Amino acid sequence: MNIGLFEKLIYEEESTTLDFKKQQYRFSKESEDVKSELLKDILGFANAWRRSDAFILIGVKEVRGGRGEVVGLKHSEHLDDHALQQFVNNLTNRPIRFHYEAFEFEGKQVGIIKIEQQDRPIYLKRDYGKLSKETVYVRRGSSTDPTKHASIDEIARMGGPSHESSCDLVVELADPEKEESLGARIDWEAENCSVPEQSKIPNFRPPEPSDTFGLGASLVSSINSIDVNTSYYRELANFEFMHRLFRPIRFMIKNKGEVAARNVQVDFKVIGDFEVAIVDDSDLPSRPHKKHNPLWMHGPQVLPTINSKVPGSVTIEGLGVEVDCGDLQPGRKVWSEIVYLGSRSSQVIKLKGTIFADNLPKPKEIEIAIDMTVVETTLSITELLSL
Repeated sequence: MNIGLFEKLIYEEESTTLDFKKQQYRFSKESEDVKSELLKDILGFANAWRRSDAFILIGVKEVRGGRGEVVGLKHSEHLDDHALQQFVNNLTNRPIRFHYEAFEFEGKQVGIIKIEQQDRPIYLKRDYGKLSKETVYVRRGSSTDPTKHASIDEIARMGGPSHESSCDLVVELADPEKEESLGARIDWEAENCSVPEQSKIPNFRPPEPSDTFGLGASLVSSINSIDVNTSYYRELANFEFMHRLFRPIRFMIKNKGEVAARNVQVDFKVIGDFEVAIVDDSDLPSRPHKKHNPLWMHGPQVLPTINSKVPGSVTIEGLGVEVDCGDLQPGRKVWSEIVYLGSRSSQVIKLKGTIFADNLPKPKEIEIAIDMTVVETTLSITELLSL
């Protein structure tokens, strides 16, 4: 490692060739379960689809969109390279070419694990801690998920030539309602509506029912009040606020290349947090009803079917969005699921993205922007009750 390369790496984001660890791995005198975390990461990088060496920087905290923070390690926390080599390679089907290096940067100690490009697949000869034998763990994007190990087809391709042609992927914003690309920048309007405080919104009270069957007004009123949603107006205020503030967005991912793109994934992250939020459909409230709907009124409930991820599936974590696209043949497009983005103030919201694919020479950086105009409005109690 040299200063120039290290400075370049700390400005990058985690990927199939780079990982940041704020603290040192627990290794010496630890249990198999604990040490298997380090083993998993080394195996994941060794099997990753990449065209350059990979690095784990220990004692460095990732800063999305900026320079990584070098927090440093104590001298006594460094791992012994010889012990680490012996530990890993006694467990694997073939030796992994890697090494641990103690490095000093700006007066602070950093640990660096470099994993070279090498023949694959590499797997454990026996179960160890949380890891299973003969399972090919592979790093995808910014993590090695032990539940998403390499498929049989991927393992077969690992033994093939490393000079395979690369794909050419492009990502743009798309119309939420139809399959139409909108480009890399769009203009939006939204409403930051000030609604009454919940405590000041009255309960919902339906009109007094008529006593058709001569039961007595008191009894009729009591019967009808059972299924009345007294919180209707409060729920309606929340519904109006959320649906006026949040706007739907969708992504289009296309393979413009002449070869198939394999295992495509796109990760987005909002650059700078200026009162911005990203949610999916389940986080937006449905329009409330004036009456409750007890389960006994609708018969047996059918549990939803759990399906595996399909191309375009979206996962949201904080201000990050991950789109799984699967394989993309040349000329094919994937339209993502819809997500919702909200901002309390007018601004240009930039989403920095990274495209990953097994046969991309390296992750591709992209950026899209939404020019958001937010209008301040007020919803009075009178207006709320009239909706």
